[in-house]
Amino acid sequence: MTETRGAADGLNGADVGPRYLSRALTWLGFNGRVLEEAQDMTIPVLERARFLGIFFSNLDEFFMIRVAGLREAVLAGYDRPSGEESTAAVLAQVGQRSHGMVRVAYTTWEKGILPALEESGVQFVRNEDLSGKERSFLDRLFSREILPILTPAAVEPDLPFPHVTNLTLCFAIRLAKEGTRDPGEAVAKEPGESVAGESGEAVPRAPGERFALVQLPRHYSRWIQVGSKGGSRFVFLEEVVRRHLGELFPGYEIYDAALFRVTRDADFATDDQDAEDLVDAVRNVLKQRRGGDPIRLEIEGSASDEITFRLTDAFKLEPLSVYRVPGPLDLKCMIDFSRTPSLPAPRATPWPPQPVPDIPPGEAIWDAIAERDFLLFHPYETFEPVLRLLKLASEDPSVLAIKQVLYRTAPNSEVVRALERAAENGKQVTALLELQARFDEERNANWARRLEDAGVQVLYGLVGLKTHAKALLIVRRGPSGIERYAHLGTGNYNERTVLDYSDMSLLTSNEDLCGDLTGFFNVVTGYSEPLPWRMIAMAPLGLRSRFLSLIRREIEKSTPEEPGQIRAKMNALVDKPIIDALYDASAAGVKVLLNVRGSCVLRPGVKGLSENIRVVSIVDRFLEHSRVFEFRNGGETEIYLGSADWMPRNLDRRVELVFPVADPALKARLAHILDVLFLDNVKARELRSDGVLLKRPSRRRPVRAQEIFWEEARARAEGRGDADRSAFVPLRSAPE
Repeated sequence: MTETRGAADGLNGADVGPRYLSRALTWLGFNGRVLEEAQDMTIPVLERARFLGIFFSNLDEFFMIRVAGLREAVLAGYDRPSGEESTAAVLAQVGQRSHGMVRVAYTTWEKGILPALEESGVQFVRNEDLSGKERSFLDRLFSREILPILTPAAVEPDLPFPHVTNLTLCFAIRLAKEGTRDPGEAVAKEPGESVAGESGEAVPRAPGERFALVQLPRHYSRWIQVGSKGGSRFVFLEEVVRRHLGELFPGYEIYDAALFRVTRDADFATDDQDAEDLVDAVRNVLKQRRGGDPIRLEIEGSASDEITFRLTDAFKLEPLSVYRVPGPLDLKCMIDFSRTPSLPAPRATPWPPQPVPDIPPGEAIWDAIAERDFLLFHPYETFEPVLRLLKLASEDPSVLAIKQVLYRTAPNSEVVRALERAAENGKQVTALLELQARFDEERNANWARRLEDAGVQVLYGLVGLKTHAKALLIVRRGPSGIERYAHLGTGNYNERTVLDYSDMSLLTSNEDLCGDLTGFFNVVTGYSEPLPWRMIAMAPLGLRSRFLSLIRREIEKSTPEEPGQIRAKMNALVDKPIIDALYDASAAGVKVLLNVRGSCVLRPGVKGLSENIRVVSIVDRFLEHSRVFEFRNGGETEIYLGSADWMPRNLDRRVELVFPVADPALKARLAHILDVLFLDNVKARELRSDGVLLKRPSRRRPVRAQEIFWEEARARAEGRGDADRSAFVPLRSAPE
């Protein structure tokens, strides 16, 4: 692996700052882009509410994984190598920026989204705004459905603090027996109203005072519809519980109460991958995650100093890790709320997946794939051909075997059901199921048991490596002998997320590609030594060296008259040997265009280092998830798709697949897709050398890539265009 070079290496000693940007800070920049979408007044309000929910959901995972890792590094005394900011400095900046972003997010909620919802007839009402009829309805609901679930937990001075589950909403309550409160002490008029001053110091504990916690039901709906008076009226679950807290403590008087939420370290892995039962090992990881070290405390802005002090002390957190928020906690619930079909508020114009007219219906798909390759562009084009292929394979008497990698699957997965049916029908079915797909471990463990019960051979990949490849191989007996059909892609076999993620996949019967895939499954399911691949590249067995050799080849073939060009699209770019190679390519005159959705530690546009490198990021309705890599190669362009980002974990610690697209028409279409992505001037932002994402000023007509892709898919489905594949003409130079 290439050594990290000094900040000024190759720059004639010029002081240009760190050679690499901070991964954590550039990721925050990406999430800031998500927040921008929530602020955009031109977007329908329910879509803005969804983006606000995505922002908070992203932030939760960021704290559980990235901030937890930074905090551990600082506590362990680890610092960054030369060329980067210190870990402690990055952690401090993360805290400052996160606080600022959270303030902006709640301002967006209070002053932007809530008023717009109300104008459309959707209201979130407080207890004091409820009508008598609505109060009666909620009183009955609380008594019948909510009260039986709640369990108060007393906090005793000499006993361990009760465990608070990760990301669960919880009330902290100060109370005392009725008649024992000091008459001179202020008492909150309503639970949650502060009784302390502005000093930030803890209020002295009153004689006879008690402290308790009440955890809200984890699986109860966060919002409750209370009527249709003037539209749709809703109340948050915590408001219903807040009004009835006294019923949980008969004989006690509540001083004050505040809602809070703790975020814990969730970055656990299965250490013993040789465990006899990996499923049980994964279940142990899930238990650890629920009880990891506290990382962040979110608490209502109205919480008293006393409650805040006690919680901060109990969780052993620094002040920078405490977030006082001026609105409802855990607004990621807006993701699901925005999908409520009955809401009268405006929502984004639907972009339903379009059929692929080139793929014939029914069983004719076998002959079609045998004749040519098909490129699918999701979610603009439907995932139905992939599901149909699996369902047909499960029932077709001519199909002998199915082999598939599963990383993330849908809750009610049609893919898994098809594999079950295939095994029950006597076919040889092998599922390579990744049990350590972060935050999907429990679901995958359950699928593993169910698939085994159906007769599927379930395997868990290679020791010490996550299997992240996206691959399906079907072996069928045809009229002329054994036939193989493959599906390879950039996204998961998940019918739910395929509607929200922008991914690409290839249906093929190419003999070389299918032969490589057969060898791949032998490597990851048995003791087979990897053979020289004809088409694919696999991590960790050579994918890094393949990418580095492709970059070096571009440097060698680049001339002043015909400069080389590399265009790549991925989710993250943090691998330093790859970045150093791109810096070398830039110095050699190669034009490098990168579309990186999230973290990017490469510094673009630095004179003498990366002046020929441009980095853009697109945040729009669909999550950009595809990985595409194009190398001009002196005019003989090569283009690849795959599952791997340019990150150490993908190149060194995961099983990944990258494969070439050989069909000229499909290569032209992929080049066109890259053209449009780099021409986007509506949703794209350009990464500056200081790590800031900014919209580029442009006098060109608006170009919104995702809208163009959906319109093109609709035109193809309706037979209005795209029949002439010569229309896909790749750009021969980087767009200005």
